[in-house]
Amino acid sequence: MSRRDITQYLFKDTSACTVLTPTEMQVKRRYELCITRKMDSPLTPDKEIVDFLMHGCNGMCEPVGKSQAYRDVAAITKITGNIALAGKNWYRHLIIEGAKEIYAMAMRKEDSKGAAAALDKLGKYTRCDKDDEAMDWSEMLPPIFEPSDDLTLIEGMKAIPTDELEARRKRLRELFLGLGSKAEDAQYEEVADD
Repeated sequence: MSRRDITQYLFKDTSACTVLTPTEMQVKRRYELCITRKMDSPLTPDKEIVDFLMHGCNGMCEPVGKSQAYRDVAAITKITGNIALAGKNWYRHLIIEGAKEIYAMAMRKEDSKGAAAALDKLGKYTRCDKDDEAMDWSEMLPPIFEPSDDLTLIEGMKAIPTDELEARRKRLRELFLGLGSKAEDAQYEEVADD
């Protein structure tokens, strides 16, 4: 069974995974432990996860070799994606929420210096202490179009050979000029409203 198939059984009860072999159950257990560890601390470096795997996940499963540990880390990263980016946003969120709580505590204790410091930090991390960056319209230049009679510049267009061009014009003139006597105005009928 491939590793991709094992991912279907992650975080499911072991009794529900009767199709997995004991070796695959070990892989499943390693993946679950490492994914949980990465979710708890998204900024954990891969080297720490490799060491964690090589030491048997702190005794919770069988130790693996270094090359297998790196293969597991690659598979786990494929499953979780780059959660380090989400981790950075999480820490920003924690800083902002912490500053709000400190501000609330300072206000309850009537500590104006503490409240001012909390608001200062809050302003820094939300960038409220800076003016909004105005768009520099002088940097925005309109596109410059150069007129050309070369049809090949337009994608998908092909030039008509000049010897055929006049023959085509003649056929089109005959077609559309000849319609003048055959064309009829449309007749409109008024429909009564019910």
